[in-house]
Amino acid sequence: MAWWPSILRNPKEQKCPRNLFNLSRRYFINRTASLCGNTLKIEKPVTMGCPQGSCSGPGFWDIIYNSLLDMDFSHRTRVIAFADDLLVLTRGKSTLDAENYTNQDLKKIENWARENKMHFNENKSNVLLVTMKTSGDNRKLNIYLNNKCLEQVSKLKYLGIYSDSRFSFDRYVDYITRICAPIININTQMGFEAIEH
Repeated sequence: MAWWPSILRNPKEQKCPRNLFNLSRRYFINRTASLCGNTLKIEKPVTMGCPQGSCSGPGFWDIIYNSLLDMDFSHRTRVIAFADDLLVLTRGKSTLDAENYTNQDLKKIENWARENKMHFNENKSNVLLVTMKTSGDNRKLNIYLNNKCLEQVSKLKYLGIYSDSRFSFDRYVDYITRICAPIININTQMGFEAIEH
């Protein structure tokens, strides 16, 4: 959930025009969420979050998340985000090298989350080692988020696309094939039926 003071702090630091800043600030004043029943209505003040489905929600979320993407990560790390899904890519000359850089940069991300009253779920986060080596340097990685060692996996799904430790997309192609084959079969059968009539 996005913390409103963080959303407002970022445009201020980026010298957003005053009229746009004031318009954004007013958006967060006296907001409430209500639940209505047959004879009952409950209202509660809202102090966090970007309303889903609203026009401004994605923009406010981008404002707060941009401050994370603009952080000073190590030269070996790239951070990619789509909505609230974050992907941290770190390369190293060895597995230990990549592990050290990743832990340093994840610590920066943890600190950012703490300052912005956010939390990255370590139980939904995984580690994938991508290497062309067949042996030797393929040991288990000890990557930590919120003081918990993350689970290392042999394949990873990000934004619906599977990749594996060889950065092969064979599994993704198989997955798409399994989904499409029945659809193609149905359309083919329907085509033949149409010709027969």
